[in-house]
This record gives sequence, structure tokens and C-alpha cells, in this order.
Amino acid sequence: MSIPASKAKILATPSLQDLCTSIKKENSVFLRGSIGSFLGFTIEGLRKEFQDILIITDTDENERFVKSDLSLISKSEIIHFPSSNHKAYDTEQIVDSGLLVQRSEALQRIQASKSKIVVTSAEAIFEKVAPPSVLDNVSIIITKGDDIDPEKLREQLVDQGYNPVRFVDQPGEFAIRGGILDVFPYSGEYPIRLEFFGNEIDSIREFDADSQRSISFLNQARIVPDLSNLPDSGKDSLLSYFDESTLLVLKDEVLISSRLEKLFDQASEKYQIEDSPELKEPDQLFISQNAFHSEIEKFECKLFSGAATSKAASVNTFEVDLKPQPDFHGNFKLLRENITNHSEKGIETVILCDNDGQKTRFEELLGEPQPDLNYRLVVESLHEGFIFQEAKLALYTDHQIFNRYHRPKVRKRRYSGGISFKELRDLSIGDFVVHVDYGIGKFAGFKKIQVKENEQEVVVLRYQEDSLLYVNVSSLHKLQKYSGKEGTAPRITRLGSGEWARKKAQTRKKVKDIARELIRLYAKRKMQKAYAFSPDQSWQTELEARFEYEETPDQDQAIKAVKNDMEIPQPMDRLVCGDVGFGKTEVAVRAAFKAVMDHKQVGVLVPTTILAEQHAKTFLKRMKEFPVRIEALSRFRTKAEQTKVIKALNDGEVDIVIGTHRLLSKDVKFKDLGLIVVDEEQRFGVAAKEKLKEFRASVDVLTLTATPIPRTLQFSLMGARDLSVINTPPPNRQPVYTEIHSFNEELIRDAILQEMSRGGQVFFIHNRVKNIEETADMIRRLVPDVRVRFGHGQMSGSQLEKIIGDFYQHKFDVLVSTNIVENGIDIANANTIIINNANNFGLAELHQLRGRVGRSNRKAFCYLITPPIETLTPEARKRLLALEEFSDLGSGFSIAMRDLDIRGAGDILGGEQSGFINDIGFDLYTKILNDAVRELKETEFSDMFEGVEAELELPETTVEFDTSALLPNNYVQDNVERLNLYRKLSQAKDEAEIDAWKEEIEDRFGPAPKEAEMLILASKIKLYASQNFFTKVTIRAGRMWCMCPKTGSELGNQYFESNRFQKTLDRLEKLKPELFQVVQKKEVLRFVIQEIPDYKTAYLFLKTLAS
Repeated sequence: MSIPASKAKILATPSLQDLCTSIKKENSVFLRGSIGSFLGFTIEGLRKEFQDILIITDTDENERFVKSDLSLISKSEIIHFPSSNHKAYDTEQIVDSGLLVQRSEALQRIQASKSKIVVTSAEAIFEKVAPPSVLDNVSIIITKGDDIDPEKLREQLVDQGYNPVRFVDQPGEFAIRGGILDVFPYSGEYPIRLEFFGNEIDSIREFDADSQRSISFLNQARIVPDLSNLPDSGKDSLLSYFDESTLLVLKDEVLISSRLEKLFDQASEKYQIEDSPELKEPDQLFISQNAFHSEIEKFECKLFSGAATSKAASVNTFEVDLKPQPDFHGNFKLLRENITNHSEKGIETVILCDNDGQKTRFEELLGEPQPDLNYRLVVESLHEGFIFQEAKLALYTDHQIFNRYHRPKVRKRRYSGGISFKELRDLSIGDFVVHVDYGIGKFAGFKKIQVKENEQEVVVLRYQEDSLLYVNVSSLHKLQKYSGKEGTAPRITRLGSGEWARKKAQTRKKVKDIARELIRLYAKRKMQKAYAFSPDQSWQTELEARFEYEETPDQDQAIKAVKNDMEIPQPMDRLVCGDVGFGKTEVAVRAAFKAVMDHKQVGVLVPTTILAEQHAKTFLKRMKEFPVRIEALSRFRTKAEQTKVIKALNDGEVDIVIGTHRLLSKDVKFKDLGLIVVDEEQRFGVAAKEKLKEFRASVDVLTLTATPIPRTLQFSLMGARDLSVINTPPPNRQPVYTEIHSFNEELIRDAILQEMSRGGQVFFIHNRVKNIEETADMIRRLVPDVRVRFGHGQMSGSQLEKIIGDFYQHKFDVLVSTNIVENGIDIANANTIIINNANNFGLAELHQLRGRVGRSNRKAFCYLITPPIETLTPEARKRLLALEEFSDLGSGFSIAMRDLDIRGAGDILGGEQSGFINDIGFDLYTKILNDAVRELKETEFSDMFEGVEAELELPETTVEFDTSALLPNNYVQDNVERLNLYRKLSQAKDEAEIDAWKEEIEDRFGPAPKEAEMLILASKIKLYASQNFFTKVTIRAGRMWCMCPKTGSELGNQYFESNRFQKTLDRLEKLKPELFQVVQKKEVLRFVIQEIPDYKTAYLFLKTLAS
């Protein structure tokens, strides 16, 4: 039975029919007993009676749950009207333009739609909006074929508050390039591109702000200004957009009312404190509790739902007989009994599964449905289940069965002014760049130079002593933006000094040694024998079904890889890498349980006492339903307890032991050890690592690390180390609510008190040891009843561990610390983090700090405290906005990972590698490593990698011809963008990429001029010349000269010793036997081809020769 079938059953019941009649007759009804997702079905039942339905909930979160349910239950248009998350009269808060866009877009849809369901919250309706009449007057509607003066349109946009920019990437911006006008309206998900033919609108397209490429064509576009920031036109409540025939649904009206009262009181208090004549009074901007109650009177029909209503005396109460979904706590025995009980009463149980994996798991654990076990599994996801006797239906959700947080499916906000991927790649004047052949310099702009009477464009790089290097635009693939450790500037190279060549050679040698050692150890391990574990048993399936999060695809892959390693008769040595909170521990839990199922013992080795306690807690919680004995060995255990555990371990009575390096002591002996799990191995000393090497020879070893291994290195390490990477967070983990504020004692006090009110704890990050004690004293002054301690990296290890241990055991409430909490500490009860001077942290650091909270099912908060917003650099503001936008764990965080990539490379390849990376830049380092691994696989270890074919590296080709090939200044006016387009073209790997580049420039800048067409043709000639192994091609006077690699050079030797040279000769004999000749001049061989009248003929000839 699917959701539509369940819906049909529910809507056919007399209760639902009576409710529809009652609302039409009585006008206002209080629906008592409505629980779980039943309200969604009720609204769908009322849909045919009402053209418009407006639903208001007490909180933003509940609003998202109702919206998510309705999206599944109803086929009607559902409009979500969000709050802007902006605090009243807070001029220092950075506004999330993504939410402003959603609000403006929702208002536009509400006004335009004839029949809809609108879902909103108390917080969203609290802020008044532009009246419907104003919305009509300020919208600019543009239709294809319209006659519009581009200059007049530009003036209109400026009048509406739009800003002219180079390239549009957030709402409120527009850009003009020749006959193209790009604009990002405050409505709709994408910016709009208008192409003019004279004054006629020739085409209207939506485009992607990141790639700047068009994605769809439109007949009409509506450009709306920022409706929250219109000139003084008076504001109305959202309710003014609906007439009296709309059905108003109030979910928890008492709570909505009290939320509005609290918000209005806070706004009034702030207004009094600010006491500025420029500020409008609260009732002009916000809706009070009293105003709300008087405004809802206009609605003829109202449905009150929830625990109670203040209107109970004046409205008709309608009772519905529902029972909540029972608490099963993941116990399948209880669930089975419940389904059997229902089956006897003729009630069908429908279990809603979040994904196919969960559905498969239920099938394995419950078996086939039977007459006495009548259940159905459906891959859909409502918020809360319920039992409806009248419909003979029990609708259960899997996240409730396992006590998981349910995350509603909501549309992603796309833009809020954060740093973009494009900006990270883009080069600006003054940026450090790495030229593969010449070293690190600074990008100094462009220069036009004359080459044999033709104008060519070159990129200028500035080196030490102001030496300049001109780089042809066809060689820009040799340039990379320098990327080293965040906050460290590289040393600029001196041209002609040989230091760059020495640095590269030194790095190449060291990297090759490391790669050789990794491959050698890998090969040695593959020759050894170890215990082969049995395939999974039923208890393994049951343990996995009780996992409280939904597995992500890469977590699932990691689990499969580990089990596969364990089942083969060779010692496993797998590294599982994933960000904090991405589910590495669960991989270890399942591997440990699998080992115990084969009566083997497991040792879990962690770097700190606190981590030992955390892991022990997790393992005990996950395996509590099974006869597995788990013990911990750490400083938190007395001497007597430790002795007892060691004896039991020796006697085989302990299945899993979790501990610090104490586990590696001589007196700790296992009776039958099968698996060692190592957490954060890089944090152990040399002695511990040596001991682990011994284990690796005969026992399965699983290593976990939270330091990311960059994607570019993952490839290099394949065949050198077994590696699993978990890149995605659990999808049903709550995102961390993130806000940016300038320093404000009142905000700090409120944030701490809010966390205290729910029994939680707070991290306060202050990254200056010098005055950290004063900061702790400030917090004691602001919140006198709260227990505050501080910790920093200059304390002794034992002192710091004691403080963190006490925080973990909730012996105090607020930990003021430097960024030492960045890695590894998991305190589920701490769900607020306040980061002071957040502008001084790198994006990666901020991401990891924020990862300390939101580790449980409780909503978490992160406050980024900065100096006054206007004093921040644009870069710092963008960095913070990116963090606020990506409130989800791991979402889009490749942009933050650059710094961590470098740290990760250092951790996995040895600490000194970080020095090499900073010397030559991360991208070049990665290339050298990839080349080293490939070379070793082809030579020293070729017997191990028989399937790996030796690759001939294509030569670097230059093309000479007598015409201008460039992007003219009047076509692409922006220097930085011109450079990025040149770089992109020079990196094209095939003709399809060159054609796509042409499509892109024509899409963005209009038809390509003659010089750009020549640039495209030159790129194709270069591509095919390189594939034919020609190092230089000259086209002149109806002939083409193709130069082969120098004989005696490394490339020449490879070329002439392989069959490539002979193949080229054979093809030329076939294609133009009478029109080519071979000319040898010293050590250079050239093919001279006649009858090449133009460049297109040259391109087609080289393409045919290469095929």
C-alpha cells in the first residue's frame, strides 16, 4: 500500500467526511486528537472544498515538517513562505539574501496563483511585507520579442536598488556585456539573461550563477526588487494576500500566539534601547499578538489543530480517534508482536522507509508478509506515524522505530553571498601563481605583443627582482593558482637561478621514496596469511538495522570494503577517512561486531582517555541487546579495575576492549585477537606506531581518521594503501543553525542562557591565550549562575585532558578555549558554540569547530562573533557567509577543504610533506605524486600491476601562424575573466571541450568575433598536433611543418622507441604519399606537408592523422 492508497483509505472514513461538512457548516472547528502527520491528510481532504488554504505553525521547524508531509500527500501547488531569520532592529546581523529571495518569490507566487496551499510559521508572518498593490507596481515584466531600450532598463534596475557588477552571482545584481544583460531578481532560483537584437528582446534564458552558463529558455521573466527593502510604502501582514474565503489552519494556535507576543515584546524592547528617530515603530514593521487575532477574524473558515486553543469556547470541537506510533526503540521483537496484534484486528501496518536500503533491511528482519503478519513497506517519508482504527490502518515511520531525527525534505537555498567555487579558482592581479617550468610568481595582468605583424595576447608574471615572464595564452594550463597552507605566503622564485628545478627534483625524489615504501608494504602484506572471517550472520543484520542514522552511499561502501577485507585470508590494513560526525565509528562498530561473531577479540586504540570513554559509550549503546562484553582501559579506571579487565581479556572473557596506548603495554595480552581498530593513528608516538606495525603482519587492522584525504591523493594511493573515504554526512542529522553577529554581550548571555534552559553545555572559542582568563571572567559576570572553566594548548597534556574530561562528565557548563576543541572531541550535550573573532579563522577551521556541536538529535547553534560588519574585509565577510549558508554538515564543503587537504596529505604521507607542498603548491605536488606512483607501477612494481599499461606522455606543442588569435578587449572586457577563459581553453582535453568552451563564450558574450574563432581553431590544431607527438607546428605559405621530439631527449627516446613514429609514417604514406617529405636537421626531425591552403585544412589533416 502506497501513500496514495493510504490517503484514499483515510479520506474515505466517515470522520473525515463529517469534518468537511462541519467546517462548511460551523465555519470554525477545533480538531482535537490530531497527532503525527494526520493533519496533512486532513488538509488534503478539505482541499476540494477550498481554493486557497493558509497554514500557520508555531515554529519554522514544524512548518518544514508540515510542508514536507503535504508535498508527499497532495498534488496541489504548495508554497513555502519562510522567515528571514533576521532579528528585529539588529543592524549588525548579516542578512541571508537566499531567504529574502525565497520570501519575495513566495509573495509573487501567492499573488499569481489561483489555487494553492501556503505553509508558513509565526516567525515568518511576524515580519510585515510589501502590500499586494505595491508588488504589482514594482515588478518589471519582460516578454520575448518586446521592444525595450537597454539603457532605460538599466536605469529602472538602478532605481529598484540593483547594483551593476562584473558578473552576476547573487540577488540584486546586474551586468551588461554588449548586447547581453544579466540580472538576478529577488524571485526565482536562477538569474536571468536577456539577449538584445537592437532594442528587441531576442531571447530570455535562466543561467547558473556558478558556471555562468544558460540552463533553460523562457518566454517571459518577472524582475522583482528586494521587497523587504522598498522605499516607505507602508507594510501589511502576509494575511492581506488572502481573502475571507481562504481556509485558515492554525497548528497550535496558543503557541503561535505566545511566539508572536514574545517576538513583539523583544522588538519593542530593542526599539526602546536603540531610541533612534530613523527607526520605524514596531507596529509598522511587525505584527503583534493582538493585531494577529483581529486580522484572523476576517477568515470565514478556520481549523484549529493541536493540544489546545484559546477559542475552545467559541468553536465547535471535532474529536478524531487516533493513537500515536508506539516507541519500539529499534526492538524488532516488539515491532513484530505489534504487527501481529494489528493483523488479528484486521488493521494493516504500513511502514514508511526513508530509502531502499532501509526497506531491504526490514524485509530481511521481518520476512515475507503473512496473514498473521500483515504489513507493507513503502519508500516514502512522513514526519510522524499514527494508528487510525477507523481506517483499519497503522502508518509507521522507520525513523521513529529507530528513534532517529527526521529531516524534512526542503529545497536547498542556492545563494546567500558566500564565497563561490569559481572565486576559489579565479585569479586576480597580485595573486600567487605557480608556473610548472618557472616557479612561483605573481599574476601581473595582460599585455598585447606583436608577433610577425600579428597582435597576440600574453599573460604577464612578475618574479623576484621584478623580472617578468610572458606566457602565451595557449600555455596557460601550465599555470595554477598557488595553494598552500592557509595564511602562509610562498617564497617567490628568482628566474634563471635554478632553484625551482632543484626544488622540483628534491620533491620528486622524496615523493618517489614515500610512494615506493607504501607500495612495498602493501605488496608484502598481500603475501601474508591471516584469519578469514565468516560472512554476515542474522545478528549482524539486526545490529545494523538498529543504526540510528541512515547510511550514506560512501559509508555503505566503506562498510562493504571492510567486511570484504575481513573475509579474505590476508591481513586487512584499511584506512577509513571521513569528517567529524560522518559515521566512521559505525564502520568500526560493525567490523568489531563481525569479529566477535566469529569468537575473536577486538582492541580499539584511541589517542586520549576522553576518546576511550566516548567510544566505550558508543559501543555499549550499539551492542546492548547482544551478549557482547565491552570494557575500557584508561585513566578513568582504578588500578584494581584495570587488573580485572586485563585478566578477563587474557582469559577470553572480554570481547572488545577500548583504550589508550595502555592497550599496547606488555601486561595486556589477548587470548584470541582478530581485529585492531586505531583511531587517529597520526596522534600516537613512534613506539606505539612500531608496535602497530607488528600487529599489521598477522591481524586485521582498521584505521580511522578525521583529517580529509584530498581526492587528488586518493587516486595516487590506490594500489599503495586500502582506502575508504566517507564524504557525505548522515542525511537525517540536524543542520547547525548558524548566525553572524558583531560582538554583543547581550547576545552572548542570551545564547548561553538558552542552552542552559535545556540542560545543555556551551563551547566559547577565544583563540588568544593571553586574555582567555579575562574572557572566562566576562562570561561569569554575564551569567553568574553558570559554571565556567577555560583551557588552551599551552597547558600540560594531563591538565587539559582533566578539564575536557570534566566538561564531558558535565562538571561545568561553559568551556572557554582556544581552537584545541577543533578535532576529535564529541560532547553530545554541548549544542551551542560561540566563536569569538570568527573573522580570524580560516573556513576549514570554522567548519571543524562548528562540527563540535549538533552531534545528537538536539538542534545546535553556532554564533560567529565578529568586529562591526562594516570593518570586515569583503573576503572575511564572504568566508563567514559561506559558513552560514552551508549550515549542513559537509554540504558544499569542498571549498573549505583546501587547507585540510594539505594537512591530510602531511598526515598520510609524513609530516615533512607539508613543507614540500608549501614550497611548490598543492596542485603541482599532487601531479608529481601521481607521476611517481604511475612510474613505479610501470617499472619497479610492474609484476604487481600487470594490467597497468605504460602511458606515453604527450608533448607540449606550440603552434605558429600568421593571424591574430585572441579574445578582443571589447568582446570580454574584464581582464580576470579573460584570463580564466584562456586558462579553461588551454586545459581542454578533447575537441568536445573546445566546442563546449565556444558555446559558453557565445552564450555569455554573444557571437564569437573573427579573432576568437581563430583562437578556437588554433586550440584544435594544437590538440591534434600534440596527439601526433609533434612539439611544434608552423603553418605558412600553403605548407605545414610538423616537428618531432628531439632525438636523444627523454621524450624523443620514448617516441622513437615506441611504435608511434612508425604509425605516423604509415598514416602519412596513406594520406598524402606524394605531398609530404621528411627533413632531418641536426637532432630534430620534421615532416613537411604541402597543399595546406588554410588553417581549417591543417586542423582537419592533423585530426585525421591522429585518429
